[in-house]
Amino acid sequence: MSGRRELLGLISAAAIFVFGSATTFSTMGIVLFAMLRDLGWSETVAGGAFTTLILTCCVAHLLPVPLMARIGARWTIVSGGLVLAVGFIVAYATQSFVTFYVAAGILGIGFSLVANTPGIYLITGWFGARAPRMIGLYMMIGTLGNAIGPPMAQALVSSAGGWRLYWLAMTATALALSTACAIVIREPAPIAKDTAATEAVAAENWTYRETLVSPQFIVIALAMVATQICMITVAGVTPSHFARLGLPNGFAAQILGLQGLVGTLATAISGRLSERFDPKGLLVFGLISTALALSALAFASRGWTAYAFVPLYGVGWSVTCLAVTVLLVRYFGQKTGVAGLAAIFMLAGAAAVGPAVAGAVADVTGSFTPALGGLALLLPPIALAAFVMPPARRIAPRFVRSLQTE
Repeated sequence: MSGRRELLGLISAAAIFVFGSATTFSTMGIVLFAMLRDLGWSETVAGGAFTTLILTCCVAHLLPVPLMARIGARWTIVSGGLVLAVGFIVAYATQSFVTFYVAAGILGIGFSLVANTPGIYLITGWFGARAPRMIGLYMMIGTLGNAIGPPMAQALVSSAGGWRLYWLAMTATALALSTACAIVIREPAPIAKDTAATEAVAAENWTYRETLVSPQFIVIALAMVATQICMITVAGVTPSHFARLGLPNGFAAQILGLQGLVGTLATAISGRLSERFDPKGLLVFGLISTALALSALAFASRGWTAYAFVPLYGVGWSVTCLAVTVLLVRYFGQKTGVAGLAAIFMLAGAAAVGPAVAGAVADVTGSFTPALGGLALLLPPIALAAFVMPPARRIAPRFVRSLQTE
């Protein structure tokens, strides 16, 4: 039975993970919408802020591993919380979009330090054989940020203090959570390796190069990167999109919060489903559901269409993300599959172009519908490729060596 200290550590790590996701990706669009009205920014400028956030977050995904080797996972998470606080206070003091771009970059770095990498490392060390279910719980809790973030942001930016009060409140919260993590979290004791299990896993692992050049990895990577582009674009442009359609103020926060809640519940269910059904089928289902959701959002001139977006999108992105993870480990083994997932998140830097391109399209056409419809059309071909994708088979070593010498 895990001790009280480990359970408190899990709660603290999950809390700052939820906070990071709730205050960056899922709510940036809500706050940006208020800022662009007050400061006279264009949609292109607002989209560029999202681009900066995503790019810095993807690049900063390289930081946690060497930082944990130097200062440990606990202080990596604490430092991430402090970096978030710096980003929030810079955003609070924003007078121009240049300053806010700096704030967005700082927030991207902070989020990468409080997110999955140090949290999963700690949980694995704390809970041993029970780690997989605890990691699932940790990830499920993390998705709550998508549910609680938009309504929280809308309430604060609609108050007398406006968006500056939001950034100030987030600064104070980041400092409080960083302090709690510093007090509660402890580094896990070294755990003995199960030699037989380790050798079994190593036997099934592909090499890193074999994985990256396999058709299956390319299809899986395309699915994840495309889904990330959709997720970031939706979070960034939905408030402005609904405003252009004449929907009520605050409706976007309600819709984004509801789909985040659906995504949280779907994440909890998807893990169990992946044990009973082929995760490749779940991937196809998730991509098609996301495409239908984007189509509904693109033409959400009526409230009921926007509500149709909620279950389709919440289920779609959550099922896709889980299926990608399960397929990588099942096809390529635990070690190389996880390394492949890290490579995919680096590739997901392409998601940074989504809000910027959508904002530019809206400035030219007067609507976000073309951009959202284009994203919806991007997903079915990938779903078809996933549907016909055979189980992964190792590439001949001679072929891999020929690639290395080219």
